[in-house]
Amino acid sequence: MSTYTVSARKYRPQKFSEVTSQEFVTQTMKNAVVAGKIAHSYLLSGPRGVGKTTIARILAKALNCPNQKDGEPCDNCESCSEIKRSIHPDVIEIDAASRRGIDDIRDIQEAAKAHPMKANFKFFIIDEVHMLTQQAFNALLKILEEPPPYLVFVLATTNPEKIPATIVSRCQRFPLQRLRVSEISGKLKEISKEEKVKIDDESLFLIAKLGDGALRDALGVFDSAVSYCGEKITIDDLVSFLNIPQKEIYFSIAEFINSGDVKGALNYFNELSARGLDIQTFFNGLTEHFRDLLIIKSTSEEELIDEPDSIKEKFSAEAELFSIDRILRLMKILSDAENRIRLSSNQKIFVEVMLAELCRVDAEVRDLSEIITELKGSKKKFLTEVDSTNAPAKTEVHSAVKTNEKSVSGESSPSKDEIVSTLKQLFDAEEYKFN
Repeated sequence: MSTYTVSARKYRPQKFSEVTSQEFVTQTMKNAVVAGKIAHSYLLSGPRGVGKTTIARILAKALNCPNQKDGEPCDNCESCSEIKRSIHPDVIEIDAASRRGIDDIRDIQEAAKAHPMKANFKFFIIDEVHMLTQQAFNALLKILEEPPPYLVFVLATTNPEKIPATIVSRCQRFPLQRLRVSEISGKLKEISKEEKVKIDDESLFLIAKLGDGALRDALGVFDSAVSYCGEKITIDDLVSFLNIPQKEIYFSIAEFINSGDVKGALNYFNELSARGLDIQTFFNGLTEHFRDLLIIKSTSEEELIDEPDSIKEKFSAEAELFSIDRILRLMKILSDAENRIRLSSNQKIFVEVMLAELCRVDAEVRDLSEIITELKGSKKKFLTEVDSTNAPAKTEVHSAVKTNEKSVSGESSPSKDEIVSTLKQLFDAEEYKFN
C-alpha cells in the first residue's frame, strides 16, 4: 500500500529560493547567513499558511548545513535531511497552542543550557507564540535577555499584537504578507503539471481565491478537487463539488440589472436557490463582481482583478453598459443590504428585495456632462422657436429703437413726446407683454 502525502507537505519549500513570494524576508535571511550576522531571536508574523514555520526550518537548515552556499542549504546532507524529517536533535519545534504554560517554557530553559549535540546552533521554533500565558512569556523573556551564543529562537505568530512588547523588542521582526491570487495560481499550475493533472485557468484562479492568501489552504482545496474530479479538473465540476456559484451567474444577474428586468432576476435567483445556492456566498460574489466592474470602468487596471484573462475580457465588455455613477449607486444598495442579509433569519427574502432595488436603478443614469449638453440643446431649440414666433414684434421694437438712436445721436435732444412714444411702442410689443 502506497503512502499518500498531501501536496502542502510534498511541495513544501526546502530552500529560500523555493518560497513563494516573501522575497524581502528570504533575501534578508540569506544575507545574514552569508555574513554570519545571525540574531538570537526572530519574530515571523503573518496570516496562516504563508510560510512562517517553513522559513524558520529553512533558516535552521542553512545555519547547520556543512555545504551551505550563498545562504542556501544543500538539502542533501544528513543535517538537512534530519531537519526535513523533523528528527534533528538540535532543532526543536513547539506548538504554543497546546504547550503554553510556564512548565513548558521551563523545559525549554533546561534544554537551552545544553550545547548542540550535532549542529552549530541549537534552534527553537515556537509556533503560535501569542498563545503563551503571561507567566510563560516572563520565563521566555529571561532566555531572550541573555541567550548563549549557540542559541537561536524563531517565534511565529498570526497575532503579533498579543505578544508583550518586551518580547518583541528583543527580536528581529519580519511581517509576512498574504500571497496574491496570481502567485498562488502560478504555483498551483506548476504543481498540477508535476501531478499530471489537467486544469483550466478559471479553475486555478478559483482555487487560488479560496485559499484567501494562504498557499497551504489552496493546496488543500486542490487535493480535494483532484480526489473528486480525477486527473482532469473543469470549472463546471469544480463549482459543483464546492457548491459555489460560477462567475457566469453574476454576469447573468448584471444583464438583468442593466435591462431593469426584475422578473427575470428574481426567477433566475430562485432557480439558483432551489439548486442549493448559499445565499451569503452569492451576495459576497455579487458585491465582488460590481467591485471588479468599477475597477475596470474607472481605472482600466486589470491587474487589480484576480481573474483569468477570459473573465477580464467579459468585464471589459460589460463595463461599456454601465456608467461609473450607476455602478456606485448599485454598490450603495449592496452596502446597505449587507448587514440586513447577514443578520437576517430569512436571507432569501432580503436578497430578493435587494435584487429588485438593483434592477430599479435608472438604466438611463447619465454623466452630468451629458445632462448639461442636452439642456443646452433644449434651450437653444426653445429660443429659436421663440424668436421665430415673435419675429414681427421684435422687428417693430428694433426699428423703433433704431429710429430713436438716430434722434439721440442728432444735434438736438429728443422731445418729451418722442420719448413717451418710444416707450409706448416698446411696452405694446407682443414680446414684452405679461400674462
